[in-house]
Amino acid sequence: MEDERLSVINQQKQEAINQSNNMYNGLLTDNENLYNQQKDYAEQYEQTQNNALDQQLAYQEGIINQQKQEAQQIKETEDRKALNDYTSFVNPYGYQAEQFASQGLANSGVSETAKLGGWNTYQNRLATANKAMQDAFTEYDNAINEARLNNDVQKAQNALTKLQMQLEYAQNYYTNKSTISQNQLSNNQALDSDYYNRYQTEYNNIQAEKEREEAIRQFNEQLALQQQQFEYQKQQDALAQQNWEKEYALAQQQARSSSSGGYSLSDGGSSLSSEGTTVSTNYYNGSINPDAQYGTFPNVKDKNGVRYQPDNVGGEKLSNSKLKVKDVFIEAYGSSGADLSNQSIWTTGNKYYVWDGSINDYIDVTNRVNILKKSGLKGRW
Repeated sequence: MEDERLSVINQQKQEAINQSNNMYNGLLTDNENLYNQQKDYAEQYEQTQNNALDQQLAYQEGIINQQKQEAQQIKETEDRKALNDYTSFVNPYGYQAEQFASQGLANSGVSETAKLGGWNTYQNRLATANKAMQDAFTEYDNAINEARLNNDVQKAQNALTKLQMQLEYAQNYYTNKSTISQNQLSNNQALDSDYYNRYQTEYNNIQAEKEREEAIRQFNEQLALQQQQFEYQKQQDALAQQNWEKEYALAQQQARSSSSGGYSLSDGGSSLSSEGTTVSTNYYNGSINPDAQYGTFPNVKDKNGVRYQPDNVGGEKLSNSKLKVKDVFIEAYGSSGADLSNQSIWTTGNKYYVWDGSINDYIDVTNRVNILKKSGLKGRW
């Protein structure tokens, strides 16, 4: 199960990334909205410009049509004038007829020729007026066509301008979108890296904390085990002390029962005489130990210079086991109260003994030594 502290870091990381995404998604939305607004503006720009052109064209067409109407009116006026002049010229009661009549030319070939000339003049005036009107119409129509052509060209220019605006807006849109997206990716990567480092740091702290807790647990466990061993050792030491006291008391009894009759030891010899010799030390006064007949330690003498400590038990030679009494027993005192802690423990190979000068005999401590050997406990062995 993931540690709660690591879960909190993962939750904070996700919240930070969500906030980052919300911010950058908002920027992308704003960028897209701006692009759509710019596209609408380009459309409105073209429409506005084209509407202005259409209004201008309509105005120009109105003026031109008005000029065409005026040309039509001028032509019609000229037609009426020509007709009036012609009618007046051929009127039999008019000025021209009176002139011919006064000259006697009425109904003559001259008057008929004059009438024909008046007709031709009338027709020429009509043709001239009509041509002038047609030329004006042609000119006006050309002006309208030119205005319309210019209007279409300008509209095409407006369409091109709109396209250029849209291309520029699109380029800006995708550039901004790319920049925002790249920044979003970079920011999210930075957040991911930052929170990864936080996670690893906290993870290492937790592992170190667990290691410390485990070390403390092992220490407490070891301490408890040592305490158990100590208590066990105390029990064993107490039991050993009891055994020592029992063995010591038994050895004292045996020593007393076997010390009657005695043997004498010459000052420089190694054999006993039949006269019997007593031992006098600070701790013991009595008969010499019977095993002295098999040999004694030369450097151990009583007050009278008699060597009294056997170098054997029952004839079996002793050797130093390299152990002291204090290595086997917590406390060891002789019957006189002398401290035996620094006394050597002697061995015959399978038996272990301690010399107690207060009873002038060896005490068998084999059981105690063997117990310590088997238990493997340290500190006393």
